[in-house]
Amino acid sequence: MKTLRSGNDGAALSDKILRQLASICGTDEVRTNPDLALYEREVLDSIKTVEFIVAIEEEFGLYVSPAELDRQMWATPRKIIVDIEHRLNS
Repeated sequence: MKTLRSGNDGAALSDKILRQLASICGTDEVRTNPDLALYEREVLDSIKTVEFIVAIEEEFGLYVSPAELDRQMWATPRKIIVDIEHRLNS
C-alpha cells in the first residue's frame, strides 16, 4: 500500500477525498455533512462507488478492490475519510 507523502496533512487529505466524492456524487452535501448516509440516501450507488475508487487510485495511487469493499466502511463521508487515511498509512 502507498504511504502518504510528506507535506500531506489530515485536513488537506480530507479536502482532496471530499472534493473527489462531491464530484462523483454531484453534491456538496458530502462536504458539509460528514455523517450523510451515502447509500441509504442514494447519494452513492454501485456505479458511483466504482467511479470513486478509480478517482482515489488516480489521486493517491491507492488501489481499493471493489470485491473487498464493505459498504458499512464507506457508509458516510467521515467513514470514507477514516478508511482511506488508514489504507494510505498502512
